[in-house]
Amino acid sequence: MKNIKLLLSVLFFATFSCNNDGDVIKSTDGQGSIIRFGGNIIMTKAIVDNTAFPDNSQIGILGWGYNKNNSGGNMTLRKDLNNSPYIKTADSNELTCDTHAHYPINPDTLLNFYAYYPYTEAATAAPLSIPFDLKKQDDIMWATPVLDRDKTTSNEPVNLSFNHILSAITLKFKKADDIKEEMILQSISMEDYPSTIQLNIQTGKLSAAPSTTPYTLIDNLNKEITPNEETIVTNYLLYPVEKPVFIVRMSNKDYRIESTKAFEGGKKQTYSFTIQAQDISISGSINPWLD
Repeated sequence: MKNIKLLLSVLFFATFSCNNDGDVIKSTDGQGSIIRFGGNIIMTKAIVDNTAFPDNSQIGILGWGYNKNNSGGNMTLRKDLNNSPYIKTADSNELTCDTHAHYPINPDTLLNFYAYYPYTEAATAAPLSIPFDLKKQDDIMWATPVLDRDKTTSNEPVNLSFNHILSAITLKFKKADDIKEEMILQSISMEDYPSTIQLNIQTGKLSAAPSTTPYTLIDNLNKEITPNEETIVTNYLLYPVEKPVFIVRMSNKDYRIESTKAFEGGKKQTYSFTIQAQDISISGSINPWLD
């Protein structure tokens, strides 16, 4: 058998897809106006392929209050916006919650709003480090913060615009004509890749603890690779990293493929693997995620 190496050709496609700060909630009888929220998705992809959330989607909303005269910006997490679950109502972009949040009565108190999707109760204990399990394949989104709102804006809904923050990876395989041997694809995994990630709700940044274990994308395959390119994985949601390393198992042998093209958040990216009897070369281009 020839000494078979892999050619990784990297292609990127784009398709877009209250009261004072810590007070308890009070009624609207002169105690502060109810805060109304609305939300839309400003970039779309295959998982949530629309500019609006599906009906009954749960969005987590947090709010911090601070005194505008406090130059230090000491913010306090609001009790009525401490990871409150808001529901997307039918036939509307409005988001509602059983527990109403209120604007502060004090005109010197301003509010900053932060939101994410999908909602998780785990954010309550550590709202700046919201955990997500990649294996669930949730289309994680983060809203552009809405800052410095006070009671003078109570007649206006807080419109939240959400962005996708994972990368949607599609993997395609084929073999070159110079490979005559049968090549059976068995599994695809990522080297030293995390399965749990955390979202900082205030910055929208994702982070993960260092991992020394592989992360399996697809396993238990028995797929023959032919000269006809075939899609093996479509829009698999992954944590953005600078230099992803694929471990591809074919015909009972593991091939380690390191790419210099990063997984980019909010992008749909297609990686095409061509098996051929020559050295690995890498090329790539990237297009904006627009229709």
